[in-house]
Amino acid sequence: MLLEPVGTAMIFYGLVLFMFTWQLFGKADAKAAGYPIATAGFIGLIMGLYAYIGLGLALPGTLVMIFAVTFMMAGLWGVRGLDPKTLAYFLLYLGIADAIYAIYFATIRLFIFSAFCWAWFAVYMLFVLALLTGKPAYATGAKYWCLICCFATLLIPGFLLVAGVVFG
Repeated sequence: MLLEPVGTAMIFYGLVLFMFTWQLFGKADAKAAGYPIATAGFIGLIMGLYAYIGLGLALPGTLVMIFAVTFMMAGLWGVRGLDPKTLAYFLLYLGIADAIYAIYFATIRLFIFSAFCWAWFAVYMLFVLALLTGKPAYATGAKYWCLICCFATLLIPGFLLVAGVVFG
């Protein structure tokens, strides 16, 4: 299976989580970070559409597009300074979609992809809880989990997929 476009998207999504980490540490401005986050989402949208339409990879293409829309929306939210609670409900829905993917990947014995989806589900839920409750503990969990996930589930696996290494 040709998963290079998925790998390309994953590399850019690693950037998104990296930017979120620095926002949560108070080192990056949400408005300024919104531009690279939305751009990474747009690149992911192109890669997802290519995987879906160009290569006929409906399942991975759709997952890439789910994240693309998430990151484009999150970037726009940051740039525009919109109410984060609305974004939280959007993230809740997509977190549920991620859990469904995780369960599906486990049933077809692609355990590494299932683990990645559970990790991303945790990212979504930490952000949902942080945005809806305003409790610092959730933001603290999110910033450290984003830092781990940006490398462990996105940049490194994305690089391997772009290099043609298929795992799972």
